[in-house]
Amino acid sequence: MLGCFHSALRRKEDQTERYLAALRNSSIHILGHPRGRIYNFRLGLSADWAKVFALAAKLDKAVEIDCYPDRQDLSLDLLGIARREGCRISLGTDSHGPSQLEFMELGVTATLRAKLDPKRILNYMSTDELLEWAESVRDR
Repeated sequence: MLGCFHSALRRKEDQTERYLAALRNSSIHILGHPRGRIYNFRLGLSADWAKVFALAAKLDKAVEIDCYPDRQDLSLDLLGIARREGCRISLGTDSHGPSQLEFMELGVTATLRAKLDPKRILNYMSTDELLEWAESVRDR
């Protein structure tokens, strides 16, 4: 299950504890568009990203790269931290129509530029691997 923040997205103070609580929620497998950033509209939330990604890795949960051009939610710097902490990544487009699925190319490019291990990216898993991963996260 994908969990996303949809309120209080303009807070300036550190949101680390909010993220950690979301990751500890047993129903959430993927933390969706984590910063809540929208280009030229909303800066997005701040946190101790090393802590957030480390907990995601410990719990074997994923953090989403929102590939929508106005969002591009995780920067290359943040993806570098995610890579270092070993957390899984999920690519999504926040699409509101079929034509927007092409935005996946932006996320794939980000994964390549950040030198992410394809084995840590949910979208590269086979269906059986993905279902096995989802079940293992749910059972924890």
